[in-house]
Amino acid sequence: KPKKKNFQNQKKKKKMKTILLPTDFSENSLMAADFAVEYLCEKGTSLVLAHVYDIPRGGTSGLFYLLEELQKQAEKNMVEFLQKLEKRYEEKELELKQVVLQGNFADQCNALAKRFEVEAIVMGTKGASGLKEALIGSNTVDLMRELKYPLYVIPENYKDKSIKELIMSFDGKSELPASLVAPITAFANKRQLPIRLLHVRVKEEDPVQNWTSLRNAFEGIKLDIQESWGESLEEGLKKATDEAEALLVMVRRKQTFWERFFNISDSRKAVLHAELPMLIVPE
Repeated sequence: KPKKKNFQNQKKKKKMKTILLPTDFSENSLMAADFAVEYLCEKGTSLVLAHVYDIPRGGTSGLFYLLEELQKQAEKNMVEFLQKLEKRYEEKELELKQVVLQGNFADQCNALAKRFEVEAIVMGTKGASGLKEALIGSNTVDLMRELKYPLYVIPENYKDKSIKELIMSFDGKSELPASLVAPITAFANKRQLPIRLLHVRVKEEDPVQNWTSLRNAFEGIKLDIQESWGESLEEGLKKATDEAEALLVMVRRKQTFWERFFNISDSRKAVLHAELPMLIVPE
């Protein structure tokens, strides 16, 4: 049975593989946990379940009482969620830890990732349309914008689908450092999956002239190369990934090409409308 360990009692131990799982205790969070266990975990992996709550915007009256109630409810929900995962993964020989914190979601996730020296963060996201887009997915988007660790984003409609390839969206303008390549090759090698290198040409952008640096970076892995075009990055990605059974990989660049993609509007659209699980790697 998985061992339960509280954050406050965390002791220094021999380094093991650790995955951070931010959760709101929903079915989407459960699906993200299933993804982590199936694709990223091995015997002895440590799963850190984290719930971050904060004061609703605009609410200040009765603040202390509100925070106390939010904490009590979060701790109760965490116990129930942990018990569900213990039963679900009882034969996997995993170590489960729990954390309930108050504060900014992205800041707390990055702080926890640093403290536990995680290999990746895995979280689910729920799709929406119309007015709901302003209210849902903001935690994922905030974390994407402040990202310091590899992030897997699992859409709500992912259940029971398989991954037969990695599709890596590439801007074609700069080489990838080894730290960026490592989590991508690790995922591909574990399942012996090919990588499709995808360049989306937005409007009048030129095609990639030289793929040599990427071929060298992913030496030993079967590679395919594809050019796609669209009026926007989202449109180009959709054209190229329709019907795909894949993990969509994107690099979170600090500037240039990816700034367009990672502004609040475009990021939320990509997360909410995504039909494929995504791996976002920070530069």
